[in-house]
Amino acid sequence: MRVRHAEAGLTLIEIMIVLAIIGVMAGAVTLGIGAATRAPNVETEARRLAGRIQAAADDAMLGDRMVAFTAAKDGYGFAINGGNGWVQRTDGALAFHQLPDGIVVTLDQPPPIILGIDGGRAQLSATIASGAQRWRVTYDGLTATARPATGR
Repeated sequence: MRVRHAEAGLTLIEIMIVLAIIGVMAGAVTLGIGAATRAPNVETEARRLAGRIQAAADDAMLGDRMVAFTAAKDGYGFAINGGNGWVQRTDGALAFHQLPDGIVVTLDQPPPIILGIDGGRAQLSATIASGAQRWRVTYDGLTATARPATGR
């Protein structure tokens, strides 16, 4: 009588383990690629600044109060007049935003720039740059926009 040897091949458990390992590795690669593409860049920062200026201006108009755009060497934020002077906002889109390393914001006029009531038709113009990449953010009193900068 012949003795049967175990059939060659993989069991269901072995196949599932291999598929799980492949899935984990694929997920790690996907997250790694996603993190590289989400790195802050000049366009992202310019669009973020335009959105935050628009939110601050809307907040000033709806709240019937003055909101000031403030800037520092490493970032920018917004302040409200607290009676005893300007108080930096710490909530949501109006909190201080620290710029990523290598990105610089240059304003055409010195801060603070008043938005909303008593600010009248505040004009704000800023350049966001990093190396050769430059974007221009403008606020005309109603709308904030971000566009690639041309010229110097």
